[in-house]
Amino acid sequence: MSGDLGFVPWWEWREGKRPPDWTDADEREFPALVEPAKPLELEIVSAEEFASIDESGAGAFVGTPDEALIPEGGDAMFYGDGGAGKTTLAIDLACHLAAGDEWVGIEVGRSVRVLLIENEGPRPRFRRKVKRKLAEWSGSPIDGRLLVLEKPWGKFSYADPGWRQLLAEYVREHQIDVVIVGPLTASGMEAAGTLQETRAFIELVDQVRELAERRFANVLVHHENRGGKVSGAWEGTGDTLVHVQQPTRGRVRLDFRKVRWSSELHGTTLQLVWAEGEGFALAEAEPARPERVWDDIAEFVLDHGGCGWNEVDRAVSGEATYKRRRRDAMLDDGLLVNTGRGQAFELWHRDDPEQPRRIADAVATQSASAEGAGEGP
Repeated sequence: MSGDLGFVPWWEWREGKRPPDWTDADEREFPALVEPAKPLELEIVSAEEFASIDESGAGAFVGTPDEALIPEGGDAMFYGDGGAGKTTLAIDLACHLAAGDEWVGIEVGRSVRVLLIENEGPRPRFRRKVKRKLAEWSGSPIDGRLLVLEKPWGKFSYADPGWRQLLAEYVREHQIDVVIVGPLTASGMEAAGTLQETRAFIELVDQVRELAERRFANVLVHHENRGGKVSGAWEGTGDTLVHVQQPTRGRVRLDFRKVRWSSELHGTTLQLVWAEGEGFALAEAEPARPERVWDDIAEFVLDHGGCGWNEVDRAVSGEATYKRRRRDAMLDDGLLVNTGRGQAFELWHRDDPEQPRRIADAVATQSASAEGAGEGP
């Protein structure tokens, strides 16, 4: 082909411009890139008639048809800071999709064909990462359903019409169900993107679906901005938006900021722990806040008999005023005993075996004071 399809930016291409050396031969060779004008048509039916049709494509690759995290033909995005585990998460998701196995507690209805496109970092390192994942995989057989773009490495772009054509041909020929691409900034969306630009980008993905004649799901891997939110106006685009965070080493938090087709998942959070085989498992649910703070204070005081309140305050996480309220409630309940004088605290747990006499004396003193306060003159 005489022209370089990557020479003209995609937003200019959509306005009808072509590379300077674009020829009639190119038009014939890539007819799908030329969009002929189509007459507008409207077809409007009653709600009853509309709902009566059983149309294919309403399923889910992750989730269920009624509670879909990644719907058929849908657009999802995982975003987060560098080092949050996005790439590892994407590979793990791809393996579960290819195997048809439940992913982080969410249903995967069937095994599907997945294409991974990695656009950042050296290929040898990514190859080793995939090799380790496959070697340690303990789920259902993947059986060649997970594919990786090997050459050219790090060059794919949805903004390039030539790439869109090639991807569409591959998706159609190999019946790809899910395409996972990252990072977004190296895949045709260099700027953060206004709402109009993000929607225009998704239109490019839709063009690939139309060319491929296949409703594949598109999963993008992106980064967050300095404020910890998704970079660009992606809240108003696509079906699913998931914030990936690593609050502590060995843990990953998934915040489902937007799940258009699942009211159960939308606005919820999953706490994950790193598992063997570069995978993830659901972390044990933390106790509710009142019980957690209560238990943490009790545990610390039991381990540090006679400690001051400042020591407890530093050791137990939570808002200071709230922790003091829980402390006072524990003193009233008798679970904690304070043998300090004046404003000083010397806290003991009632089950502490080290100081039973001092605790008993303190309890007796407190009881005597209470009785004295109740006597009249």
